[in-house]
Amino acid sequence: MSSSAEQPGRGGGLAAKVGVVGRPEVVAPFRAAGFAVFPVEPGPDVCAKVEALVGGGLLVLFYTEDLAPHLSTFAARCSQAATPCLVMLPMGSEQHGLARLREIVKRAVGADVFGRGPALRGDVTAVHLEGD
Repeated sequence: MSSSAEQPGRGGGLAAKVGVVGRPEVVAPFRAAGFAVFPVEPGPDVCAKVEALVGGGLLVLFYTEDLAPHLSTFAARCSQAATPCLVMLPMGSEQHGLARLREIVKRAVGADVFGRGPALRGDVTAVHLEGD
């Protein structure tokens, strides 16, 4: 982690409880959106760093897809509770995280706001309410 990263849980309101972790060049733009940014390189020590961030007060932590192999066990444990919420950010051409992100948003708002446009393999664009 970098010394320029913000401390989790400090400062005002809900924004101080949301962070983004991943390669420095990927997460840097999230700082402009008000997220706490924690630059890390993929590797075996990533999980310990993420656990420390969550222990420090982060409620929602977005992480880049390249960290998924290092966070899979911790993310699975976190999925059993409302918080902390770990959300994989889709990256690259595969975008495995997009389906998970889509499901999380669908559960949160009760509708599939992502639709099924060309970005999602050419399906018809629509908003689907739960139970449709």
